[in-house]
Amino acid sequence: MEKNKMNKTDAVKRTAQKGFQVGLFLLSMFWAMSVSASDKGFSIKNIYPIDSGHSYVGFQVKYMAFAKVRGRFETFSGSLYYDPADITQSSATVIIETESIDTDLEWRDKDLKSAGWFDTEKYPSIQFQTTHAKKTDEGIIFFGKLTMHGITKEVALKLHENSGVLEDTRGDSQVILTGTTTINRQDFGIKGARWGSAVADEIEIELTFLGKRVNEGNFRNWVRNEERPPGKIYKMISESGVAAGLAEFDKMKSSAETKINAGVLNTAGTMLLKEGKVKDAIAVFEHNLSNFPENANIYDSLGEAYAEANELKKAAEIFRMAIEKNPQNANAIEILRHLSSQ
Repeated sequence: MEKNKMNKTDAVKRTAQKGFQVGLFLLSMFWAMSVSASDKGFSIKNIYPIDSGHSYVGFQVKYMAFAKVRGRFETFSGSLYYDPADITQSSATVIIETESIDTDLEWRDKDLKSAGWFDTEKYPSIQFQTTHAKKTDEGIIFFGKLTMHGITKEVALKLHENSGVLEDTRGDSQVILTGTTTINRQDFGIKGARWGSAVADEIEIELTFLGKRVNEGNFRNWVRNEERPPGKIYKMISESGVAAGLAEFDKMKSSAETKINAGVLNTAGTMLLKEGKVKDAIAVFEHNLSNFPENANIYDSLGEAYAEANELKKAAEIFRMAIEKNPQNANAIEILRHLSSQ
């Protein structure tokens, strides 16, 4: 019994240490590349968080020189900075969980996760961050650094399709980028102790990133129901002012009958922000943070509000705190490197 407890404790410590190491790496990667991010006027409205449900990170590799084996990574996050006025100022940060590899064959996936291949226990993520972009007749080339298996190499991602900014059926803004690149697994120390000689060194990578900004019209659905806490607080702020709304929130939070979490004020504040009521949104997010200081999402929302208010130094400070709370917050990493170049 005591041995099992010790094993669980050790596992928790290893997980925490691994997360901390990944966080340190991502922070160092950010600082190394921030000078390469756009030095033109930053706009938070050019940030498009990647919608992983409509995006794709896949690959194919030859087995025994002829058979093509395909796979994908199911879990990843990221953010695009897309400036429609100058697409060469576009950039991206993407973090992929190696444990999520899927080649439609369970035993093969298990082998790929082992120390002989991706070694997901030691290297839980793959990171890609652009350094600059170049416009071509075919589209855009994202030049950047790919870190996999603890090794960083420069790669060029050819984006063959560029949607520009689209409006979807909900009125939200989307940017869709599709592209390919080829890497050599040996360059990243992925030897493949077992079956390695049967697998080609060159890996073809295919990516589709759909970046999405939820706009005011669609987000209003989140506060439409005035019987629920977010809608109730939003209505009170709109009709009676921020102070009245926050007082009602405090009353609801202290009541045993109402279950209140950080999402209530975050939703109300985000609606205010999308309406252009930036000062009110900041006040709501600040109050939310004082009640839920460990909630990482609030820092993102507050940082975006300060960026919208053009208080860029304050926004950068908040996004640094967001990364401290969640070192794999790709959205905060992408925004912060632009803010740091201002």
